Amino acid sequence: MMDVKRKKRYEQKLDELIDRLEFIQENLPAKREFLENRIIRKALYKEFQEAVEIVSDIAAMMVKDNGKLVKDDYSNLEASAKILGLKGTTVELLKRAHGLRNVLVHEYNGIVDEMAYDAIREVLPAIETFFKRVEEWLRSWKS
Repeated sequence: MMDVKRKKRYEQKLDELIDRLEFIQENLPAKREFLENRIIRKALYKEFQEAVEIVSDIAAMMVKDNGKLVKDDYSNLEASAKILGLKGTTVELLKRAHGLRNVLVHEYNGIVDEMAYDAIREVLPAIETFFKRVEEWLRSWKS
């Protein structure tokens, strides 16, 4: 049984995640504008990075709350995906989102903006699916 305080923490994280997702969806332009407008590009990169970090936080919380050992982000994503009943493609896209987040934060070998744009568009549905499944999972907990 999840206590009220812990459930509120999940809800706070979900609110933060939906805020990031809505910002990205509302402001993600066509590729050409994305590539030409540094301000939009950098803002979207930051929002994407934060969205992925929130997903990682929620995954780690779920692992802990299910009595399992919290590990690295990729292992936690796999474990939380099992809890949520997510399929392989969604899990792989969530891992790809995390990898892109690392590239954006650390700029490994530079950022190829065109590839980043395509990757963001590809992984956003998986992040949205994760969000919806966590909401459903939370509703199943009795306070």
